[in-house]
Amino acid sequence: MNPQTVEEWGEYISTLGGLALRSKGIAANSIEFVQQLQEELYEPGEITQIMVLFALQFNADEQAPPEMPGQYLSYTDLLSNLGR
Repeated sequence: MNPQTVEEWGEYISTLGGLALRSKGIAANSIEFVQQLQEELYEPGEITQIMVLFALQFNADEQAPPEMPGQYLSYTDLLSNLGR
């Protein structure tokens, strides 16, 4: 799958769970991935929305969001800002 809009990203992310979610969520929270989205002309707010969708999916999958060095945004902080 190659999502082209934030809505398509949401559909894709909603299908992830378990180790697949963890793996994709870690990869998506890298500077390299964010740069790729920027090259695809995503706006900063859209990139943040995609990160929020990953954070919400970790919550829905009852997983603790991963925290790693060099991450773009903290999924935990995003969830806290949403009151979750």
